[in-house]
Amino acid sequence: MNTPAPTAAKPDPGQKFRALAPMILDLVIPIAGFYVLHQLAGLSQVWALTLAGAAGGVWTLIHTIQRRKLDVIGLLVVLEMALTVALLFISNDPRLVAAKPSFYTLLAALYLLSTCVFGRPLVYVAATPMATDGDPDRTVAYEQAWERSKPFRARERAVTAAFGLAALIDSVLRVIVVYSYDVDKFNESFLLSQLPGLVLIVAVLLFTKFQIKVLHGLVDEVHDQLHHEGVVGPRPDAGTVPAGPRHGATR
Repeated sequence: MNTPAPTAAKPDPGQKFRALAPMILDLVIPIAGFYVLHQLAGLSQVWALTLAGAAGGVWTLIHTIQRRKLDVIGLLVVLEMALTVALLFISNDPRLVAAKPSFYTLLAALYLLSTCVFGRPLVYVAATPMATDGDPDRTVAYEQAWERSKPFRARERAVTAAFGLAALIDSVLRVIVVYSYDVDKFNESFLLSQLPGLVLIVAVLLFTKFQIKVLHGLVDEVHDQLHHEGVVGPRPDAGTVPAGPRHGATR
């Protein structure tokens, strides 16, 4: 009697939300916080912008402290807070404060793009927990997919480059939009300055969604290769793995 293969574990929706949480915080909290603090609480535009922007940074800072590790994102948050404090003493122009995120968005863009050239792409590294789901065999397959599969490496770099280019474009357009309006029309310019980032993030997430299925399939191919070589066990969602090497993954 054939024993049915165990079904693959369903993805954890909470894990997906945690991955998107920084984007949600960066987009929603600054906008909502500014209008609440400025329109309802009566704070000046500069202080409303500063406090609303700091709210998103606090979440990332707490997360960094919990992990006891200052990674690139944590470093950007520290730089953001330092720049925020400095701007409070340099200028009372709310446009300068509103354009401030362009500084660390630009740094993030440059870092993302640099990982496409040096080392491994940031998206590949950041996606490891979700792509492997803590399965040791899947972790080996994911690692070996980078070593063995040229299409896998190319797509991982493409996704990372898409995030980097989106951040780069957003950093430039934010400054252009904010300074295209006079100070007395700042509320309108601040709201409009968020739109490029929102559109770009949606576009990149859609692009990434189409890539995930292909990337998953490439890792499956490598997993089957490793199983045939006796390195790992079979995929939980796989049927019978045909004898002989697979040819879908090449260096």
